[in-house]
Amino acid sequence: MNMQAFIVGIVVVGVTLVIGIYITSTIQTSLPTGGAAANAAGDVTNALADGTPWITILVVVGFAVIVLGMLSGGLSHAASQSGGSVY
Repeated sequence: MNMQAFIVGIVVVGVTLVIGIYITSTIQTSLPTGGAAANAAGDVTNALADGTPWITILVVVGFAVIVLGMLSGGLSHAASQSGGSVY
């Protein structure tokens, strides 16, 4: 499996998320308090900030898949070199 592509993808998603939170937070503070647009920007900021635990879960699962893929690939390679099944 290509671990470099996975890591670059996670970095891109993280940077995009942080930039989105920063922009919507800046928009919220620059608008008049109590207006519909300020409330909508605040809702978007909260929604983006509340979504970060899902990214953590996806990173952990992604790394687990990569490690399991490397282990199973190594085991199948070892089995093919020994001339048959390990069992």
